[in-house]
Amino acid sequence: MSIESQAEGDHQLDEEIVASPWADSRLADESLTELATEDGLPEGFTTADLATVSFDGTAREHALDLSLADARFAPDVLEAAARRAVAAWAEAVDGSDEPLEAVATPEAVSELLYGGDASRKTRVVVRGPRVRAIKILDVDVDQQPATMTIEVELGGRRYVEDRDTAAVLGGSKDSASSFSDTWLLSLTGPETAPWQLVAAKP
Repeated sequence: MSIESQAEGDHQLDEEIVASPWADSRLADESLTELATEDGLPEGFTTADLATVSFDGTAREHALDLSLADARFAPDVLEAAARRAVAAWAEAVDGSDEPLEAVATPEAVSELLYGGDASRKTRVVVRGPRVRAIKILDVDVDQQPATMTIEVELGGRRYVEDRDTAAVLGGSKDSASSFSDTWLLSLTGPETAPWQLVAAKP
């Protein structure tokens, strides 16, 4: 109860039930990422070699086009990366920061957990976040490393609280809502998590 009140913990009733190892969606995401990494660019090539002189389609269509040569650009791989980051974010609120630090830069971690508060007197709390939709806003393979900007629509409880008094300064502990963040991902991570979160803005 000192960590989650009943209203905050209600999301646990809706969490995924993993009856067997092969029913775990996290394992499916890991396998998807592993296959995409194996099907990445041949040695000696960079993502800049994938750049086209001009591309008139949407950012999603651009990503799909790039994924034919480098599977790491496939939207479903990006969705897996986002789900992993969201799960790590929720765990870092009251638990270890290590899973989040494995998929995000220190600057992005600070933005997610403290909302950019340098004093760290307040914190951003998320309970039961779920990825509802992902929209690819921009893909840049001209620079190294390649980056992708996405808009992530999330559902769950998100609020800002004072770390000393636990007073809620914004948002609601009791009511779930939808909210969107803009994330900048960079292709700088290890094979297990090639897309790293480098910036997060509400």
